[in-house]
Amino acid sequence: MTLRASDRNDAALLPREDSINEGTTVRLFPHANTSSRRPEPAQKSYWLAVASAEHVRHGREHGFMQVNHGKQGPLKRIKPGDGIVYYSPSVKMGEKDSFQSFTAIGFVREGEPYLAQMGCGKAYRRDVDWLDAPEQPLRPLLGWLDFTQDKNWGYRLRFGLVAFGQSDFEFLEEIMMSELEVVKQRRLQA
Repeated sequence: MTLRASDRNDAALLPREDSINEGTTVRLFPHANTSSRRPEPAQKSYWLAVASAEHVRHGREHGFMQVNHGKQGPLKRIKPGDGIVYYSPSVKMGEKDSFQSFTAIGFVREGEPYLAQMGCGKAYRRDVDWLDAPEQPLRPLLGWLDFTQDKNWGYRLRFGLVAFGQSDFEFLEEIMMSELEVVKQRRLQA
């Protein structure tokens, strides 16, 4: 970076004014022991998790998430600050009640997956800051979400935790925090 002493009057960047002649070129170099590259900010990821509404509601109430019946592996892929959306195909695990709703949205807290005691054994969990958002049925959103554009989108959900696009996450966050029709109108006008 090259500055002329007459270009700036910032004492923090340039030597004292009385030691520079006006019009002199001053080159500012980083200290030899510092890197000229700044560290990249951690990239945030977004995830869609699948669980029954009953299980998600319990996790929201107690500030945690778990996936795949408490397996640790999927939770290791999630990092602090990542966005989480839960989709619940049914109210109770194993039932075919066509509930099909987004039941929670939030952001992962600092920390690693931890082992917790459940009534039927132990399961790995992660702490999450859940947003105070109502559940949102999936059907009215089918044409609006990128991940549902593929006709076999539901097939991916069998893994219990899948990567989710930032635009879909932000759209769901906006919808779950306000009225669906208002958001749709706002998006159409943009």
